[in-house]
Amino acid sequence: MVSVSMSKKRWKDRRDGTYIRDIDPMHRIIPYLLPRRTDSEVFLIRSVDVTHLLEYVSERKAVEGNSVSLFSSMVAAMVRTSAMRPALNRFVKGFRFYQRNDMIVGFVSREGYGDDSASHLVNVAFDPGDDIFQVSEKVYGKVNASRRGDSTGTDGAVDGMSSKPRWVLRAAMGFLRFLDFHGWVPKSITEDDPNFASVFVSNMGSIGCGAPIHHLNEWGTNSIFLCIGEKYDKVVPFEGGSAVRPHIDFAFTVDERIADGVYFARSIDIFVKLLENPSAMEERFRGDGPA
Repeated sequence: MVSVSMSKKRWKDRRDGTYIRDIDPMHRIIPYLLPRRTDSEVFLIRSVDVTHLLEYVSERKAVEGNSVSLFSSMVAAMVRTSAMRPALNRFVKGFRFYQRNDMIVGFVSREGYGDDSASHLVNVAFDPGDDIFQVSEKVYGKVNASRRGDSTGTDGAVDGMSSKPRWVLRAAMGFLRFLDFHGWVPKSITEDDPNFASVFVSNMGSIGCGAPIHHLNEWGTNSIFLCIGEKYDKVVPFEGGSAVRPHIDFAFTVDERIADGVYFARSIDIFVKLLENPSAMEERFRGDGPA
């Protein structure tokens, strides 16, 4: 599959995105009606039966050298969904629509679970065709590096600015927002900032918490925030009776300007089907799926 970033850069393109020139007039005017990402938030929650997913992860753990986990499987489902539904990987900045050049999932990785444990901002870039094994290897390559305390450029920028006086911070952030509007923020700052990711994921289930509705941020280009809740048992009715099945809630916050409600709903349906049948992600994606 040819990456968008390989195409020749044209006028209005950014380092991280290709300007969408053929967008319809209705969408083109929306950023002027709803200029802020927080003006355009839509919230969607899906409860997913993870019986087959848990069985699959358990089977994969029995394979030596395997890195597939519950979390990496969910990331893989998001990567595959975005590959099949490319409008999910768009963003609006400077009143313009862009197709992101890379598929990036961002999250916060903690060195431990204590209140004082250090945390690191992490972005992981994927090829749209990556299978569940490649996704898992890339996720834990970054996670393990962060748990060793490896600092990123984004961490360094935050550490360097946090000790500055208030007036310096205000001036610096004003300048950075100007750069952000035009797509000129240095790559050393954006590379590991999940606010510049395709999808910002928060795995609240890892700390035994439900899936909260999270806001989007004006800083950066992130258009989708996904919160993952803890596993819980749910009574599911079926013909002739009922059964208790493990479920996980997924709370999506999306920028409605990048696509319409039907597109988002169908995309989440694909995400759910992939979680219910994770073995479908063992093959690389060849581009023969819904758009």
